[in-house]
Formats: sequence, structure tokens, C-alpha cells
Amino acid sequence: MAGRKQSRRVAIFNSRPDFIEALRAALEVDGFTTACAHLADIQNGTLDLLAFVRLHKPELIIYDLPRPYESHWNFLRLLKETDSLKSATWVLTTTDKKALEAAVGASGVVEIIFGEPYGVTDVVAAVGKTFPTTGTD
Repeated sequence: MAGRKQSRRVAIFNSRPDFIEALRAALEVDGFTTACAHLADIQNGTLDLLAFVRLHKPELIIYDLPRPYESHWNFLRLLKETDSLKSATWVLTTTDKKALEAAVGASGVVEIIFGEPYGVTDVVAAVGKTFPTTGTD
């Protein structure tokens, strides 16, 4: 197989189960190890985020920014300052990049369009740029 990626640990935090599953499957086919969580579980404290991070040790976190953008942006900023998450690389996604940037400023977010294939290809490409191909087995 030409150009497999080293197994890297990726966490997916999103509010849409269909997108989480599609992205998880695509990343695992591409050689990544994934762990997934719903944003609501993180934000309302149902999921112990620190235990999740200790268990899965994600090197990269794919984090979706839904509406209302200002409050989700502020929550993300708090997460990124958490000691156990400071070393992770972040790929941010949203369904409306223009509206997000109007609310919080330029962000470098990957815009995902729901529908086939759920914007998965764009997110996998962004992850691939962070963890480039390392060669063959």
C-alpha cells in the first residue's frame, strides 16, 4: 500500500452522529486511531473530558463550532488552555464559515457542507496536512 500514515490518535468532537461516524470511518481507513465524543456531553459535563484525554491521548482534535458561535468559540478557547489539551493540534470545523468569522473574526476553520459526503473529504485532507504521509509499510 503506497503512502500509509503512521497511526496517529485523533479525537472527533461534533454534535452530529452521522458526521462523527462518517469521519471516524474515513480516518480509520486512512490509518488513524480515533476516539469520538458529542459536543453536548463535553459542554454539559456528562463526559469527563480530562479522563477522556488521559485515556485516548489525542494528538489532534477535530472540533466543530456550531451556533451560537460566540459562546462555542469562548468554550473552545477555555478547552485549548486546559493543561492536558495544550499540546494537541486542533482542526476546527463549522457548517457556516462566513457567519462564524463574522462573529469571532478570521479563524482558519474548515467549512463542512452536510450532504454527501458530509464534508468528510475536506476534514480528512486537513488532518492529512497536519500528519503527512510517512511512506509505505
